Amino acid sequence: MYYVQLLSCVILWGTLAHGIARAEADSTEARVTTDSLRSVQSKQVVVTGTRNEVLLKDSPVRVEVIGQQRIKNTAMVGLGDVLKEQSGLMMQSGVRTGVQMNGLSPDYTLILIDGQPMVGRVAGVIDLNRVSVGNIERIEIVKGPMSSMYGSEALAGVINIITKRPADGWSGNYTGQYTTKGPLDNRLEAGYSDDDIEASAFVNYKKSAAFTLPLDTNNIPYAGFQDGTLHGKVMYTLDKHWKLKGWLRLFGSETRGSFVESILGQIAANTGSVQQYDFSSTVGTEYIEGNARLTLNAYGSTYIERYNFDVKQGSAGSVDDLTRRIGRLYGQYDLILAGSARLTLGGEFLYDDISGSRYVDTATPGSFPFYRTGVGFAQWEGQPTDWISYVLSARYDGNSVYGSAVSPRFSILWKPGDHYRFSGSIGSGFKAPDFRQLFVSFSNRLPGAGYDLIGAARLGNTLQPERSLSYDVSMRYHDGHYNLTGTTSVLYDAEIRLFRNDLSNLIEFYLVEAVQGRSIYSYRNISKAYTQGAEVNTNIALAVSDVGMFSLGAGYQLLYANDVQVLAAIDAGNAGTVNGEPLTRAQYFGLWNRSRNSGTVRLQFTSSDKSWTSNLRFQFVGRYGDESLDKNGIVISNPARKVLDRPDEFVGGYTVVNLAVTKQFEFQNIALNSLQVSAGINNVLNVLHPTLIPGLVGLQFFVQSGIRF
Repeated sequence: MYYVQLLSCVILWGTLAHGIARAEADSTEARVTTDSLRSVQSKQVVVTGTRNEVLLKDSPVRVEVIGQQRIKNTAMVGLGDVLKEQSGLMMQSGVRTGVQMNGLSPDYTLILIDGQPMVGRVAGVIDLNRVSVGNIERIEIVKGPMSSMYGSEALAGVINIITKRPADGWSGNYTGQYTTKGPLDNRLEAGYSDDDIEASAFVNYKKSAAFTLPLDTNNIPYAGFQDGTLHGKVMYTLDKHWKLKGWLRLFGSETRGSFVESILGQIAANTGSVQQYDFSSTVGTEYIEGNARLTLNAYGSTYIERYNFDVKQGSAGSVDDLTRRIGRLYGQYDLILAGSARLTLGGEFLYDDISGSRYVDTATPGSFPFYRTGVGFAQWEGQPTDWISYVLSARYDGNSVYGSAVSPRFSILWKPGDHYRFSGSIGSGFKAPDFRQLFVSFSNRLPGAGYDLIGAARLGNTLQPERSLSYDVSMRYHDGHYNLTGTTSVLYDAEIRLFRNDLSNLIEFYLVEAVQGRSIYSYRNISKAYTQGAEVNTNIALAVSDVGMFSLGAGYQLLYANDVQVLAAIDAGNAGTVNGEPLTRAQYFGLWNRSRNSGTVRLQFTSSDKSWTSNLRFQFVGRYGDESLDKNGIVISNPARKVLDRPDEFVGGYTVVNLAVTKQFEFQNIALNSLQVSAGINNVLNVLHPTLIPGLVGLQFFVQSGIRF
């Protein structure tokens, strides 16, 4: 019923928009400042959906783009802050802050920097606070399984962070920002580019003091931290055929003091320090001859993390360390054929290992877990007519531990007119069991917590890859333009997207037994689940000559996420009781930590000379269940489940409001090209609950200044 209503709305919107477009075609009024914006949008190129360059508006694989200017105007300093203002993306906070996509947890989303994977997942999550937004050119987002091109960890989708290329000649900029209850952030960029070479460097340093937040009669501590990032890129053009490329990224951070964590539904207190280090580098070459291109890359990354606790963690003592390494050799061959078709063939070899106090092999001292994976993939991009294009891709992964997996995907785009785009995808994705699920051995003795976590392989259990079959359909009206008067015009677009993911063989942690009052957990393949929903996005801009542009962007997601085994138990009448009565489907609210309703609204004004920008952003998060609030324990015994079945097991819905104002000063004929000054307020409504919503720390003020030279 929800889908029918939403589909009716988008058909009505498309009909109205088509009528406006016809009226525009008959108009002889002069176009105004929207022309430049339309030109930029029509030339937007993306690479994540197919691993090849393609115009965004003509990509069969649906790709969302967050541009540099939007990031700049919000004055956010962390990747997580930027992503949570994108419709359909939700932040989940526990041990780390990660992004939920399509209703799937953060460990199902692949995070890339310039096409290379980030490593260093803790509890399955890449900490988004490790990524500064300072040198980001754009962020490309593909929702839905992309295992056909990227393999494991891309079951929910892919987020690709594309860093900046330097402008012609010498260029540079510095930005400084101070945020209350947040970091003092400093960023410096420098670059040089000519016909033969591109070189750039980015340095970021953040430091934040410790603070506390009130909760009832208690104070919740937030530890102080400092971190730094160095990112360098170079590209050298040897001749018209050969290019050499390379980049290096170094990251380090230290958190020290007292803080709390949400782990397995428990709120644990911790005092001590955490150090993180991330070293990543890529070298590669590109050869182009006629319609053919060969790309070869070698990539390596090492992630190191060390906890120093004040409380001993079982036999590991008070120090808990982790080292994760990955090496990757990658080759891709592209050939453009007649009829705008393109064939892509490629292969990879990956070596991945892990060591540390949680992964000691007591049977073979000095031995640590590792993966070896051989990969082959193929893709065909076809365009039989001007109004139809498609992509068919498939990938084979052969792994030394969990065996093999084949992942196909098919995407198609239909363009019945200049403004209309209908696209659809069907694909299979997989997620391999990670080192934690297979080999971890960890004891948590922090105040407020107490459990052991043992990997399945250590207990003699075999885990298989998780699988997903995904369907995705979207309908877009884009590049709408209508002249109201000779000096005023409107630019608009709208989209509706429907999706479903059927997941099987999911890996879940479960209670093995209790020993001396302490719970022992491990992992097993058992769960089946599905997520489905609809996403609606619309944008409208009013451009007035000599005044500026007023824009409104809004997005909404409706999400259903259910455990199939819980539904089966309810139908069989053995799902337990609520208030003495058998649990019904109406009382079951779905998977934990998912909001059925969420949305974003963005209001922005940009002056005609682009010297003033102001924006007001709203992010609505509907209520969601938190397992730490469970009131009635295990409801289903086989397999054991705590079920979201009571209204008092929810975290209440909330709305975050952020405001930013930016003034740009341009200079001529001096070394200083421009000065930008920004100020604003984050979380205007002072939403605050430190243990249930750890990513929000209440009202924050910020000021920022930047110079370009």
